[in-house]
Amino acid sequence: MALTPEQQTRLAAALREGESPLWQGCGGAAAAAPKPGLFVRLFGKPSFVGELSLYAITAKRVLVLPPQGEVQEWFLMLGLIQEVNERPDGSGDIVFDYVEENGRRTPRGLIGIPQVQVVKNLLASAIDAAYNASPWSV
Repeated sequence: MALTPEQQTRLAAALREGESPLWQGCGGAAAAAPKPGLFVRLFGKPSFVGELSLYAITAKRVLVLPPQGEVQEWFLMLGLIQEVNERPDGSGDIVFDYVEENGRRTPRGLIGIPQVQVVKNLLASAIDAAYNASPWSV
């Protein structure tokens, strides 16, 4: 799925100078809309229904831009990929770590992406390239 111009602009703003994506996409579960309470009616808080997280893999890091909240990043390193979950349609998750939220263990990483095996292979190649380019890889 190609990113919209608005998504491309948002992603470009998260990149560092000289950094470009090796892969970019979107996915994840759509965020829930706020309940139409008094605050929403008074202040017109925007709804996030249907918005997905934006993802990018660069030569040095992986970025996740959720529809709301702060950018998450992981630097490319050996052992980054903890788990790959593939669904029958070829989509899936590349899990880097887990966070505890409301008593639940929630995966973090590239969640709900199409062609998960293709992206996993690209990410593994990028990790290998970053590791082999490192002055510490002897």
